[in-house]
Amino acid sequence: MRYLEIRSLGPVTRTELMKITSVTVFCGRQGSGKSTIVKVLSSCIWLEKSIIKQEVSEKHYTLYKRFRNNLCAYHQIEDFFRPDTYIKYVGEAYTFEYKEERLYISKSRTDAEYLLPKLMYIPAERNFMVAIEQADKVRNLPPSLVTLQEEYLKALGSMKETFPLLDGFAIEYNKQNKIAYIVKDRSKVRAHKGASGLQSLLPLLLVSHNLSTNILDAPPTTLSADELATLRKKIARIQEDSSLSDHLKKIMIEDLSKVITPKCMWCIVEEPEQNLYPLSQRETLLALLRDRQCNRGSGLVMTTHSPYIINYLSICVKAYQVAHDATADIIDKVEKIIPQDSQLAPQDLSIYEIDEEGSVQKLETYDGIPKDSNFLNRALAETNDLYSDLMDIEDDASRRS
Repeated sequence: MRYLEIRSLGPVTRTELMKITSVTVFCGRQGSGKSTIVKVLSSCIWLEKSIIKQEVSEKHYTLYKRFRNNLCAYHQIEDFFRPDTYIKYVGEAYTFEYKEERLYISKSRTDAEYLLPKLMYIPAERNFMVAIEQADKVRNLPPSLVTLQEEYLKALGSMKETFPLLDGFAIEYNKQNKIAYIVKDRSKVRAHKGASGLQSLLPLLLVSHNLSTNILDAPPTTLSADELATLRKKIARIQEDSSLSDHLKKIMIEDLSKVITPKCMWCIVEEPEQNLYPLSQRETLLALLRDRQCNRGSGLVMTTHSPYIINYLSICVKAYQVAHDATADIIDKVEKIIPQDSQLAPQDLSIYEIDEEGSVQKLETYDGIPKDSNFLNRALAETNDLYSDLMDIEDDASRRS
């Protein structure tokens, strides 16, 4: 289990010590700090994994403000830090505490098995790499977008046939010319000419599916204890070699560490609903939940502005509750509504709301189901109130005439 607490970072003023369950969602207004929170979480999961693999030393990011100026700069949040910024991350292997402009690292007190994760951050700007053909030639992109672009191109290159999106649409890739197409029935267009919703879906679903299935199909690490100790000594020698640049060290260590394969995937997605019709949002959510189920220990973290995403999550939880320990005929009926591999146990879901002051609270539940009185549903209710007010004014005007 992972936990995260943040104070005084960008728009985020205060959070509780948030439990990061295998499906965790953050909702709130634009600019409220949703992305800031998940970017910090992404940085901490990556650092914990890298220390375990010995790609970095424990002391590397405790010196010279490297946590802020190097690691958090990957997500472009280094300027959000203030002198009183506080971050606490409790992982399955390590605890990180950032206070008084310094990072402290200690071992976590846990007996839980640590499953090495593959971390994938999918930013909201993902349409870019599809909307612009050969976007990989564009320079000075944000680092997280560059990483996604690399995984997207790998996923396209590994395709053996078309990859289904939704509503009958699919992806086709010409490896010789390196051109992606969106196809449906007899229609076929280059991906950069497709609808914006499909452009948003293409890298999201393809990368998520490709990584989760690659982990599932990967052979287990077969290093003996002695071989693993030798590998760590080689990595330590590289880290201590002052004649090597940090960039070269990173490349050499990553190359050595390839033999240690990830066991699960943590996928962090900004706005999965982007440019999508409500029913398409549901199918996208079900696909992401299905990918999470591929490997034990995997997680899905999302930011959202969509009340539909929250409501569909509630339906996935309810489906799990109805089907759990039910008879075969009931399980089959539920399966037709929400497939079993997208059903969600209530203890696996956490939803957090960020208010206008940047304070974060966990959304309450009723019998394991997220309550309807959440930020996004209240926003929908306001439109009904406004319409009712206008009807009252119209009635009053009619009585006067």
